[in-house]
Amino acid sequence: MSESQLAERFDEVCRDRASAVAVHDLSERATVTFTDLFEQYRNIRRALEHAGLGQGTLLASLVGNRAVFFPLVVACFDAGVTLLPLGETTTSEAVALVERSGAAAVVTDRTLPLAPLATAALPGSVTLLSLKPAGATLAQSHAAILKLTSGSTELPRVAVATEAHLVNDGRHIIEGMGIDRADINLACIPLSHSYALGNIVAPLVWQGTAVALRQSFAPAQFIPDVEASGATVFPGVPFMFERLATLPLGSVPKNLRLLISAGAPIGLATVEWFSAHLARKIHSFYGSSETGGISYDASETVDDRVHVGTALPETTVSLRASEDGEPGRVFVTGNAVTAGYAGDNPTSTAFVDGGFLLTDQGHFDPKGRLVLTGRVSTLVNVAGRKVDPAEIERVLRAFPEIRDARVLGTACDHRGEQLAAIIVAREPGLTAANLRQRCAALLSAYKIPRRFVFLNELPVNARGKVDRRTLEALVAAEADA
Repeated sequence: MSESQLAERFDEVCRDRASAVAVHDLSERATVTFTDLFEQYRNIRRALEHAGLGQGTLLASLVGNRAVFFPLVVACFDAGVTLLPLGETTTSEAVALVERSGAAAVVTDRTLPLAPLATAALPGSVTLLSLKPAGATLAQSHAAILKLTSGSTELPRVAVATEAHLVNDGRHIIEGMGIDRADINLACIPLSHSYALGNIVAPLVWQGTAVALRQSFAPAQFIPDVEASGATVFPGVPFMFERLATLPLGSVPKNLRLLISAGAPIGLATVEWFSAHLARKIHSFYGSSETGGISYDASETVDDRVHVGTALPETTVSLRASEDGEPGRVFVTGNAVTAGYAGDNPTSTAFVDGGFLLTDQGHFDPKGRLVLTGRVSTLVNVAGRKVDPAEIERVLRAFPEIRDARVLGTACDHRGEQLAAIIVAREPGLTAANLRQRCAALLSAYKIPRRFVFLNELPVNARGKVDRRTLEALVAAEADA
């Protein structure tokens, strides 16, 4: 008998739902049954054992939104392997992440410039590359899944979620959102992200909630995908709903009963549009990599202000001031909150009193619902993806023509926020088009600044530090020009 609770539950689900469709692969126009998934799990489990991967080893996965990701997660927990799912990355970013994490192997559907010690073909057209780990490893002594929290190639923060954390997060979401095994999740968000791990991966593995899978969001295919798959639940991010609101949808199939938005606050105008034109409420969901799901708006009423509802089951949300006096910061305790970060500095002042202190700020309305008002964080939220400006600055400063650079997040109607770079060049002639082209070889598309502002010097304040407010004003003036 397996020591993994998740593997045992997956075994039961696959036997109970053997011939039922587990994954509608919309990109490949194929279906995968639960029997197929279980067979893939057994093959992957054997391959991990043959490659010598077990407790204390780290496996990085770079497979995108493929059906094989589900049995891969289960196989890793069953084998005691630490899994690091990598999301949307360029090849150079992927290699950097694999090398800096100390991974002993990587499962990928790409050709990577690595020198594997051995290779093995796995189900789902992916390959297992066995590697010689470079330097220290982020592997844990127990089975765990590592959640990247900022998308940086230097792995500054990687939350360690044990099997119990993932199971509890999934249970909370299933109960709080009323998702059952008869539902079908339309999955366009990356399976590697914390959002999808709780809302899509856990429900399939834990109770057999099927998935309609897309490699990436395709607005024009949304209605045909819902119709073809019979999808009942759509977990999205604000920019997806904003894009859909620009299309002549007319109506949505009756089977699509639940719309969920997370990753960033969604605008009230978008929520009102869906309610008025499509008779669907977009339900706001709030969570983080460190805590799993936090709160959820289960109501069907569209209020005059967007809130993120009340705490999910077995989760407590409160507000407290941080050490620097910032008021109203969200503090979360519960059995889905991870224990800390992997790496050289696993502890953090944010993990305190048995919970986690987020950088988000907010207050409770008269009905006890959490309203988010801002954040202390420097991370920029680009279409639901967290970006660390420091990473982009390091890339820009490495160009010999650039003396200094600063990257900011600015408001964007369609993406929530977008990146703007302020450049101090060593010599004239540098252009935004040239920088975008060069960044494209090193960064994922969503990490490339949309705006470039060129200055002779960076402005400083009275204390001699770079004046962020002046930079923000300069970027805003450039946009209005």
